Amino acid sequence: MLLAFATATFQPVDAATTSQPVQVFVHDNSAQAQSGDGGHNWGLRPPTINDPETAPLYNARGDSLKSLLGIWRTADGSASFDTTPQGATRVRLSFRGLVPNGRYSLFVRQRAVRMDPVFTPLDLVGAQNSFSADPQGNAEAEVVTSLQLPSGSQLVAFYHSDGADHQSSLGNPGVNAHAQLILRVP
Repeated sequence: MLLAFATATFQPVDAATTSQPVQVFVHDNSAQAQSGDGGHNWGLRPPTINDPETAPLYNARGDSLKSLLGIWRTADGSASFDTTPQGATRVRLSFRGLVPNGRYSLFVRQRAVRMDPVFTPLDLVGAQNSFSADPQGNAEAEVVTSLQLPSGSQLVAFYHSDGADHQSSLGNPGVNAHAQLILRVP
């Protein structure tokens, strides 16, 4: 449980920050379809470090995400955590470089006894874990949660390319839910 004021910085989701499968894609006519985690249609592949910053991004079905690789990779944010008088945790968040007018939600990612990570809405029920970026890609949010946020758990900002709130569900990763930023809870 978080006992004092703490801050942390979001990082872009990539192989260096998480083992989570990539959930955005670029066009490549030579790319074959893949199934399973990180699966995608023919002609799409996960971005690499050698792809141009101007490469348009797509979901696993080939629909535009209305963002470029360089914008996606340079988004960032921060979070501060403190305890309310009632014993809940207040999380104040600030983001920049998000998809302009994009709809986002916040989930806590924890490793369970089994191998797959467990995602829980930051507010525990999915009623207040969503927010929208402004036309410049900036956003501010505040969530008060009774959810235990142990040190080392991860907070993930998911972009919803369908513009919908999925409440307690992530949505369909790679299709309408795309992990963009992640931070480790201090």
